[in-house]
Amino acid sequence: MLRKELELIGKEIQFDDLNKYMMEQDYYNIYNDLSEGEVEDALKNGVIAFENKNLETEEEIYTYVEFEIISGKKLKIQDIFEM
Repeated sequence: MLRKELELIGKEIQFDDLNKYMMEQDYYNIYNDLSEGEVEDALKNGVIAFENKNLETEEEIYTYVEFEIISGKKLKIQDIFEM
């Protein structure tokens, strides 16, 4: 399921560009799911979860993006996985 998303591992990307990319892959806009404060907390913790619009299961499965902050909101993607 994560075919295209896995291409991001090892790449540097601005947080807003990551959000835009994930929306293009049929994930919800992170700002619809989280408040600005929750987004800031996720950035501090180095991981953020995106919800897929097309995933229809009884369990909630999210795509997690782990990253290192390079500067400001520029991220280096470390890992991407579903859980």
